[in-house]
Amino acid sequence: MIYEFKGYKPVVHPTAFIHPQAVVTGNVIIGKDVYIGPGCALRGDWGQIIIEDNCNVQENCTIHMFPGTTVHLKEKAHIGHGAIIHGATIGRNCMVGMNAVVMDNVVVEDECIVGAL
Repeated sequence: MIYEFKGYKPVVHPTAFIHPQAVVTGNVIIGKDVYIGPGCALRGDWGQIIIEDNCNVQENCTIHMFPGTTVHLKEKAHIGHGAIIHGATIGRNCMVGMNAVVMDNVVVEDECIVGAL
């Protein structure tokens, strides 16, 4: 489901796939060929979420932030099942493992892996 919030409506490239059981709210920009799995919550209610082309956000992930913050998933970032990205930047061609938590103001540089849990 895609929801407008306080005048911000998510912008989703037509080639992106948002699973019907995912929730995308507010100030969210989703690029081409992005996959958003079931149970995901992308909450652009307090800040902005930018998901660049060819990213993959697996089942039951949460992407959120503190007020005024931008969460940025750069091109080809992969977010594993159940992970939480809160106020962070994930670099190009990175992988965040299953059930990992990446917190506020963290910058994961390009070509890095964050292990599971």
